[in-house]
Order: sequence, then C-alpha cells, then structure tokens
Amino acid sequence: MNFLKIFKFDFMNILKNPNLVLANTLLPVTLILVMGTITKSRFGAGNVSSYQYYALNMIIFSVSLIAMTASNTFMEEKVKKGNTRIVYAPVSKTEIYLSKLLSTYVFGMIAYTLLLLGGQYLFHLNFGKENIWYIIAVVNVFALLGCSLGTLACCLFHSEEKANAALQLPVALFLFFGGVFFAVHRMGRIILFLSGISPVKWVATSAVEIIYDNDFHLFFPVIIILSAISLFCIFLCEIVFKPEEYVC
Repeated sequence: MNFLKIFKFDFMNILKNPNLVLANTLLPVTLILVMGTITKSRFGAGNVSSYQYYALNMIIFSVSLIAMTASNTFMEEKVKKGNTRIVYAPVSKTEIYLSKLLSTYVFGMIAYTLLLLGGQYLFHLNFGKENIWYIIAVVNVFALLGCSLGTLACCLFHSEEKANAALQLPVALFLFFGGVFFAVHRMGRIILFLSGISPVKWVATSAVEIIYDNDFHLFFPVIIILSAISLFCIFLCEIVFKPEEYVC
C-alpha cells in the first residue's frame, strides 16, 4: 500500500463524514449570514458592509478549527479501527501521519478556496479583487498550520478526545487575541501586545492590508512564519509518533 493509496483512503473518509464537510463549508457561510445580519445596522452605508467584514473574519475563524478536523481524520474511532491494517503494512510511520495531515489540508484548501472565490465572484464580496489569490495563499498556509497542530496533538495524546481538549485552549486564545469577533486594540496595552503573537492576527492583518490598501509588506513574512511553524510541528510528529500507540 503506497502513500497515494493511503492518502486517497483518508481523503475519502473525510468526504464520507458529513460533520466534517459541513463544518468546513456550511458553517462559515452560516456564520457570515448570521453575524452580517445581526450587525448590519452598525456598519451604516460605508464601503465595508457587515457581510464584508464578517466574511473574512468567519472564514479565518473556520480555518482555525481545521485542527479539530485533522484530529478527527487521524484518531476518530471508526477511522482508527479501519486504519489498523495500515500500521501493520510495509509503510513508514511518516506515511501514516503525513497522509492524515495532507488529506485534511487538501480538503480544507479546496473548501476555503471555493468559499473565497464564490464569495467574491458570486456574492460580490471583496476578497482583494484581482489580488484574491494572495488572500487564498495566506488562508491556505494558515490551514496548513492548523492541520499540523491537529496532527501533532494526535501524535502526542493518542486519542481524538484528548487531542481536541488540548487544542481548544490555544485555538480559543488565538481567536480571542486575533480579534475575529471584536477588536482588541481598545482593551489595553497587554492585550494589544498579546494579539501580536496570535497567528490569527497575522493572517487577518495581512489580508485586510492586501484587500483595502493593496499593501503586501506582511504577505511574505506571514507565509514564511506560518510555513516554518508548520514544518516544525511536522518535525515533532516524526519524533513523537509511534505507530503501535495508534492502535492502542
């Protein structure tokens, strides 16, 4: 069983799970509609509507949760039982965890690319217009980070429940300090400082500057930093993952 076959198996398992599909497609659309409608009166007749504001933020919020999709792909009980034979197959341990990570990433990349393209060209939201592919790139690299963190959590804790429990706090902190639901710059210097170490804040700030100011000065630093953290997480997976613990 080669890597492509394992990858295809994992990818199809994601598509067969309606909860994962809906969480990465319908959920962000629903959040955009709900938050946009609730806050519509606060935005007035300016250039940025409530739907425009929350479209970007809710997509970033949803991408943050892809770490949980990765843990489900890796350690969900039904998937885990079905993949037992892979552990005893003549494949390297790298292929086992990497197929889970990459299948989740490819699924997320397709889902969020289509959401951004659909939002701009079907619903006339502004995701950078001709610069939309830069926004797609930032969002997709952020998704890679989430998949890497989710996979690492599974390698460390050996169960979906423990992995998700461990991921909830850092993801919640990233979202809070990233200012996805409300601005944090008015909450004091300490909160403002802490927001500067949130990957969510990096992605959101870079995207906003590209969309509204045509400013790309954060684009490559954000891409490089997120990619470096993702690679570091994958490196840790290689160290801590033990196939025999996967079936325990």
